[in-house]
Amino acid sequence: MSNYPLRRWQRAEASLAGASTGTAGAGGRVLSNQVQFSLVSRGPLAEMLPWAQRTGHLVMAYSPLAQGLLSGRYGPDRRPSGGVRAANAMFLPENLTAAAPLLDTLRDVAAAHDASPAQIALAWLVHLPNVVASRGGSSVAQVESNAAAADIRLADDEHRSLTAAAEAFRPLTGVSALPGLVRGRRA
Repeated sequence: MSNYPLRRWQRAEASLAGASTGTAGAGGRVLSNQVQFSLVSRGPLAEMLPWAQRTGHLVMAYSPLAQGLLSGRYGPDRRPSGGVRAANAMFLPENLTAAAPLLDTLRDVAAAHDASPAQIALAWLVHLPNVVASRGGSSVAQVESNAAAADIRLADDEHRSLTAAAEAFRPLTGVSALPGLVRGRRA
């Protein structure tokens, strides 16, 4: 499945089991759900991931680098110039400034592992049981670098410091981000 909230995932699984056996709620399996999940989109941590861990399901994380925000490439003075990122509130100057402590933590942990911030952001995800990160790449080198993130073993204190830095990041979103997005379109 893709983008199902937990309750809908559970209902779909129950419906599938009932359809295949002729009985309602027989306990069929919908093994995985692909949802947006990263250091800056941590919604699945609250209920979905604990349920998946208890029941043997998988959470597939898409956009694990938050469209490149967690790569460390962007900052208030290095904003994306076009495409989807330019219209994404996460890349407003205010949000890029607010993301600096998180990006600094990513860089610090990356330096300790001789890795990139992107690899550490991916390692944070795959450190979590029952999580698979869905990450492609625009070149063979990027795909290889992303795959190498699975070999990085974060210490528990590193994982906690990344989580704490992510929780402290409070980006402008929704209606509060609209003025900045409108300003960006005029520029």
